[in-house]
Parts: sequence; C-alpha cells; structure tokens
Amino acid sequence: MTYVCLLCDAKEKIPYAVVREFDRMDEGDPSVPPMFSCEKCGAQMYPEYYKGIHGIEYRLSDMK
Repeated sequence: MTYVCLLCDAKEKIPYAVVREFDRMDEGDPSVPPMFSCEKCGAQMYPEYYKGIHGIEYRLSDMK
C-alpha cells in the first residue's frame, strides 16, 4: 500500500498485512485510518486508498 506524507508529499510503501494488523489492534477512532510517521520529515502519512476492517474507505483525495 502507498502512504503519502501530509506535509512533504513523500511516498512510502507499507505492506498491506502491516496496515491491516495495525487497524485490527487499534481501539481508537474508526473514522481515522492506521497512520504512520514520515521517515523524511516526521509528519503523519495517510493512505492513498484503504478500506478498513470496519468497512470505512479512506482516500488521500478526501484529505486534500
């Protein structure tokens, strides 16, 4: 899966299985997808597209 930094637009590939596991373990707000930190600048990264375990679809285009 491709995640994009919300600050510097850096892209990072994160294995789907890792994203899914983070989603499964997260007991927080289901309206927010699993988030990761940008290795380049430290800001939050958002998935280009991800359908979460609760059926919610997250799109980077919704953030911009």
